[in-house]
Amino acid sequence: MSSPFPFTRFLLTAAVLSIANVPCAWAMDKVVMRINFSAWGMHAQYYGGKAQGFYEKEGIDLEIRPPAAGQQNEVLIGTGKEQFGVGNIDSFVKAKSSGLPIVSVMMDQPDNPFAVVTLVKNGIDSPAKMKGMKLAWFQTNVPAMIDPMLKAGNLSRKDIEFVSVARGSEVQMLAAGQVDALFGFSYGQALTLESKGFPVRVFPIRDFGVRLYGTHIYTHEDLIKKNPDLVKRFVRATLKSLIWTHDNVEEAMKEVVKVSPDRDHKLESRKLRMIYDMYNNGDYAARFGQMTNDKWASTIEIMATAGDLIKKPAPSAMYTNQFVDALDEAKTLATLIKQPAK
Repeated sequence: MSSPFPFTRFLLTAAVLSIANVPCAWAMDKVVMRINFSAWGMHAQYYGGKAQGFYEKEGIDLEIRPPAAGQQNEVLIGTGKEQFGVGNIDSFVKAKSSGLPIVSVMMDQPDNPFAVVTLVKNGIDSPAKMKGMKLAWFQTNVPAMIDPMLKAGNLSRKDIEFVSVARGSEVQMLAAGQVDALFGFSYGQALTLESKGFPVRVFPIRDFGVRLYGTHIYTHEDLIKKNPDLVKRFVRATLKSLIWTHDNVEEAMKEVVKVSPDRDHKLESRKLRMIYDMYNNGDYAARFGQMTNDKWASTIEIMATAGDLIKKPAPSAMYTNQFVDALDEAKTLATLIKQPAK
């Protein structure tokens, strides 16, 4: 016997099927991602990707949190209180050395952006001219990072004066002539100084053979073991966000300015385009985010030379490529980054 309400039954069936294809509020995985600085240009892909719904489409209810005051981000991830972190490689290696069960699941910056930045007017146009300079720094492992640069100028650490400063004060100190140079990001403090009318000269550490990873995405070992599907979905959403941001820098940056109104939209967009230029790296020839034992070994050795590690962790214990290797988006992005970001 046919139903007296065939059209009604059709509508109900269609509605159920439609709902089944939309992430339901009660089925979403609540995920916290802790970023490494208060939001600026380098975080546009995460905020932009969230606004575009890439994480939601993967069944992830994402909350992006700024750095924790008075607590190392890696501790929050390593104790299982939060799920993912966007981290600086030096703090990650230190945390791993102390025994925290954290693992890198996707490299973001294949080379570290650290550099010695000076003002053109200071006349330091080569490492040899660095003799006697005062260098502002806030990273404990700076001396080990610039040893190759100093060696290129036939200098050693005793030939310069390291001035320890509070993070954020180095730009003002250099502009005021209180120091001769600063140790910072090639696309960070350098562009900030230029925007304030101070022409700069930049000496990236990578130009002197320093093989050191930059920022990356990491999680707890147990999350990979117990819920690899969530990790895969998170990495896929992040890759989709990076792909979208490549062609939508200005729109993505609007999302950063919403949470950090003090950021200059134009300046931060310039920084992000420079970061995308850094992505165009041989490390990502096949897949974006891939890592190698050799480069992790080099990264660890630099940290160990600085005396920052309790013990040297094994390079293979630092990372897994299982997620970027399984995702087509990593291949798509590897091709896309060969072109300038728009």
